[in-house]
Amino acid sequence: MALRVKVIPHASTNALVGWTSEAHEELSLKVTAAASQGKANTAVIELLARELDIPKSAISIKRGATSRHKLLELCIAPEQFNVWLAQKQFTNNQ
Repeated sequence: MALRVKVIPHASTNALVGWTSEAHEELSLKVTAAASQGKANTAVIELLARELDIPKSAISIKRGATSRHKLLELCIAPEQFNVWLAQKQFTNNQ
């Protein structure tokens, strides 16, 4: 399944922030890593893998490797993602 994310690098903590709009089109993430040499991309993959309880190899960047706005491909059933999403409490929607 595809997931659009907005990455905020150089943050004080690694965290899922919430959806960037009420339409739930893009998930905002904060990572402590710098946006250089792929460090932030690696941190995004590690954060989502931990949150979704899937292997890091199940997440790939399809578009936006050098952008804050990325399109990710997740090897996860949409039903499993929706169950996780229903249980997730975002602290701060942007």
